Amino acid sequence: MKRCLWRAAPMLMLLAVLGGCASLPRAPEPDSAGGEAGLSERESALFERAHFRLEGRIAVSDGRDGGSGRFEWEQRGSSFTLSFFAPVTQSNWRLESRPGQAVLVESNGAIRVADSAQELLARELRWQVPVEALAYWLRGMRAPGGVAEPWFDPAGRLSGLEQFGWRVEYRGYDAAQSPPLPNKLFARSGEQQVRMSVRRWIWLEG
Repeated sequence: MKRCLWRAAPMLMLLAVLGGCASLPRAPEPDSAGGEAGLSERESALFERAHFRLEGRIAVSDGRDGGSGRFEWEQRGSSFTLSFFAPVTQSNWRLESRPGQAVLVESNGAIRVADSAQELLARELRWQVPVEALAYWLRGMRAPGGVAEPWFDPAGRLSGLEQFGWRVEYRGYDAAQSPPLPNKLFARSGEQQVRMSVRRWIWLEG
């Protein structure tokens, strides 16, 4: 009798495993409004809403140096103002950008000027950040002027994209927004890294 039970044990274990597999949840079906078609619809809708304000935290690193702190971003069409606050290091500044000119105002009153915000950040702060493209990436959009390769999660939502030599990953969305907007973004190009966490989105009147 003991020998029969011993021989039956492997079969009972196999049946238990198969039964457990049968009860595993199914992967979510792709969203018919997601993927490339859904991204294009999203971009069309968000292009019409070009005035916004957001607040959160940002960390920038090149593998050796970097900085982190609180930020406020206000976008009005093709112009934006990015304010950075780092109380510990007292590295506070405001970047104002409009087509053809960017101005950096430091906490000591010094004013720096360049043709573009990206050039100004690289020259004065050593931040190699495609800040103009960030205005689009932050909204879960492809930036104009360059080929982008997006990818999507099983539900059809944008998980990330590659553009201008940068790999952008979306690690969280604010579902309270319509359409849902990213609230955790990680971007990398070689040793250059940017992490952004958005605490608050505000849509502004045009």
